[in-house]
Amino acid sequence: MNYGKKRLTRIDSAFSQTMLGLAYSADITADLFSQACVEQFNNFDDSRYGYVFAQVFEPNVLREVSVLAQTEYSDAAGLRCRPSTAMEQLADKVERRSSLGITELVNLSAALISVSRFEVAQVVLETAKSRDFGSREAFEIAMLEFVIRNRVADGEGAADTFHRMRAAIRAGGVPDDRVLDACAQAVVWYLKRREVPEECFTWYLSVGRSLEGNRNLDSASMSSWYRAVAMWPAASGDKEATRAYMTRARESAEATFSERPRAYEKHLIKTYHESSVKEHMYVRRSCNDAKASAEALIELDPLWSPSYGEQGEMYAAFGEFELAAASFDRAVELGPPYVGYHLIQSAKAHERCENADRAVQRYRELTRLIGDDEVVLRTGLALARSSSHEAQEYFERRLRNLPTVGGLSAGDHHE
Repeated sequence: MNYGKKRLTRIDSAFSQTMLGLAYSADITADLFSQACVEQFNNFDDSRYGYVFAQVFEPNVLREVSVLAQTEYSDAAGLRCRPSTAMEQLADKVERRSSLGITELVNLSAALISVSRFEVAQVVLETAKSRDFGSREAFEIAMLEFVIRNRVADGEGAADTFHRMRAAIRAGGVPDDRVLDACAQAVVWYLKRREVPEECFTWYLSVGRSLEGNRNLDSASMSSWYRAVAMWPAASGDKEATRAYMTRARESAEATFSERPRAYEKHLIKTYHESSVKEHMYVRRSCNDAKASAEALIELDPLWSPSYGEQGEMYAAFGEFELAAASFDRAVELGPPYVGYHLIQSAKAHERCENADRAVQRYRELTRLIGDDEVVLRTGLALARSSSHEAQEYFERRLRNLPTVGGLSAGDHHE
């Protein structure tokens, strides 16, 4: 691999700086994800396992950041764009991967995954897989390969990784906290996208429940488990069981933060509020409770654009489109991740409010971000025509001259 050096001009978003450089400027107030991601990289002991992710974003988030930063996505994804010492260190380790021990290789791959460098992370894992290793190493490698497949290939091939993790767990040597982490992932992605075979899901669900009474488990793992398993009663509309698990998730997250008051542990509390918004929207169908959870979410991390997106979705679900439009507008203002998604949701909300001028403006902004996407152009044109807006000519001209564009999709958004 050729990791030539390319640097960027200043970028004012902590999130963009973190995704591109795994570091952010000291004079910038950072969102919780950026704080946790950088903190983990800077402070982690590379001689042990357990590199944690606050959140892992799919490749199109890095693509969006690259577009906004006016750098090539391929340069960022391939480590040719190195705007920080951290990225220099990562690229150097990748080049020296044949000399690294297996623990270092696994942690290097995890650090790369934390900023969506999936292709390079898989290369590093292939080096790790060429070594002799035991059950713990087999588990950690399989877990990271699951994360990659989940984000890059919509879960294709994820079943194999869960079978491998189960074999490693059965062989012994995998700490209960990590076992519970795998159980949580199995439950979530079986219920979301059936990435886990039903028989395998049943096994992980049973193992996870058997670990619930273990007081020696790390409370961070317990919080993630309770949020995951709450999806099971939620799927059948069992409000009380869902809330009981969610309450345990919150208590575990708060206990974790009291023990280790770091950005990562605070992020667990934020994730609880994100899940609570959806719980109150779709399970309890309580507008007031959903609003309270959305407000708590924003109060905890006021610089995080997806929180305003969550709030906007909540308002739209309850028919409050003017408030939804304001929330999506704030999400757009704060920037990535998901600027394209927030732009199109803003346009839709403004259209529902019969604010055609604002909606058309949002579609125009969207074309500047993602290029001349035919669906977006035709949607913008239809709206401009129905409202006799002067932008008709803009959309017609761009449709006539549609180039072949590879880039972002307006719908790029990952739950």
